[in-house]
Amino acid sequence: LEQKNTAAYAQLNYSTDVLRGNVGVRWVRTETASTAYTKPNDAAPVLPAPAGWWGTTKNTKNNFLPSVNVTIDNGGDVVLQAAASNVMAWAPYNLMVNQTFLNDTVLTGSGGSPSIDPYKSYNFNVSAEWYFAPQSVLAGSVFFKHVLNYILITPGNEVQYNSIRDTDPTTWASLVGSHGCTADGFCDYSVSRPHNGGGARVKGFTLNYQQAFGETGFGLITNYTFATGKTNAGTAMPYLSRNSVSVSPYFEKGAFTGRVNYNWRSKYQGVGYVAGAPAATTDDYTDLSASVGWTFNPNFSLSLDALNLTNQKYFQYTDTPNLPNAKYTTGRRYMASLHFKF
Repeated sequence: LEQKNTAAYAQLNYSTDVLRGNVGVRWVRTETASTAYTKPNDAAPVLPAPAGWWGTTKNTKNNFLPSVNVTIDNGGDVVLQAAASNVMAWAPYNLMVNQTFLNDTVLTGSGGSPSIDPYKSYNFNVSAEWYFAPQSVLAGSVFFKHVLNYILITPGNEVQYNSIRDTDPTTWASLVGSHGCTADGFCDYSVSRPHNGGGARVKGFTLNYQQAFGETGFGLITNYTFATGKTNAGTAMPYLSRNSVSVSPYFEKGAFTGRVNYNWRSKYQGVGYVAGAPAATTDDYTDLSASVGWTFNPNFSLSLDALNLTNQKYFQYTDTPNLPNAKYTTGRRYMASLHFKF
């Protein structure tokens, strides 16, 4: 896969005694070329693939992405802001390469898709910020996102060649006749690939509070976000938690710094594990971490970090939480870093 991006950006800034902001537009031209073996839709799978299936597919897209930002600030403690923009983002390259990885034992796989379009969305946001003390702010914002296209990774049925036929004839003989496996070596696989999910609408609000408690060195940063979304098909927006919270008490004074980070998000809906399976739900998740640092002098400093202190597990289920599909965890992690500046 080769991708060439060409972009240009123009911005106009404006400012008065009370009003300031900017208006801009970005133009992005993206040229992609994907070279691979591609089976025609009406052709039966064969190995080796015919030479005529090898080829390059080229695609060119032009996107104009406008943005507007407005800030109302009369020099007091309250600042009002509004923003509107059109944004886009391509999937990671590994999801766009026309490749396939197969597990011949459980007949599942994953791969890329060079035909997917980028994520695109119109975003709107209005906020109010109250700076009630030094290094302190109370802010609230409401947002709306009109998603034109989002990207999902979901499983689908594909006929693929099973290499067990060549490496373990005894096991292969037991597979023939099941899962669509035929004597010539092909089986039905559940292969997860990215695809364009269509349009959706997401709306919600965010509350932020930050305060430094005088000259003590102690402070607190908190955030709460509520979001709800529906796709154009009427289903829940995948991977969107309705509620998320973060709380970070900290201490910063002299050479010492310390911080505790608590993050929680409510359950969210994902996708099915295999082709035809109903969407899975990831249960609510809590992450607790901490960090401390010490600056010995302008040249030397030490930092210690601890992640996932409560050893939380991701818990996924389909319909009933008592019948989980999967549980997994990254475990606790500890890191120490020594920094030296010349």
